[in-house]
Formats: sequence, structure tokens, C-alpha cells
Amino acid sequence: MSAKQVDINKWEEIPCECGAMASRSTVRYRDYDVRGWICKKCKKEYIHPEDSLKISKLEALKKSRVRVKIRTVGQSLVITLPKVIAELYGLEKGETVELSPENMKKIEIEIQ
Repeated sequence: MSAKQVDINKWEEIPCECGAMASRSTVRYRDYDVRGWICKKCKKEYIHPEDSLKISKLEALKKSRVRVKIRTVGQSLVITLPKVIAELYGLEKGETVELSPENMKKIEIEIQ
């Protein structure tokens, strides 16, 4: 017997512990706005499991910090993104990001 795969991303509502239904919504978890569901009756919040895993990976990366070397390609300097970070943010070759100088020691990268 094989298990049937279910696409949780299509679920507009899920059953809540209180017996009512929780509707799809954005949920605040720690410092993140993530996908989830909120119960109409008791207001209990449920976090999308994929987003929960991403937050766990992100928190682990924040603690360990990732170091990369600056390289050259032609006359440009290049910073490579490790695979774990590219996967976490869903980045692929050819995508565009926006760089913003924060101060003399920090550059912010925003995904478009």
C-alpha cells in the first residue's frame, strides 16, 4: 500500500483542536511573518510546516555564521552563496538581488 501525497499549500482551512476550522492567514512567529492558519473560534495559530523548517535552518545559520571568500571573475569581485543559503531562500542562477549598503561593515542583500 502506498501513501497518497497531499499538497498542503492548497489547503484554505484546517481543523482546529477546538473543533472549529482555522483559515489560511499570515502568522507572526518569533520575528517572522510566515504562512499558516488561524482558528476563527479560539484564535489558535498554526504555522505552515515548510516555513517552520525554514526558520529552524535560518536560526541555525544565524548562530554559526557562514564565511565565504571574495573571488574575481574578469575585473569584478564575486561573492558566492553556499548551497544551503541558496536553497533556504529558493535562489537560482540568473535571479536578481538588490544590494544596499547599511554601514561601512555591512551590506544588505534583498531578494526580488
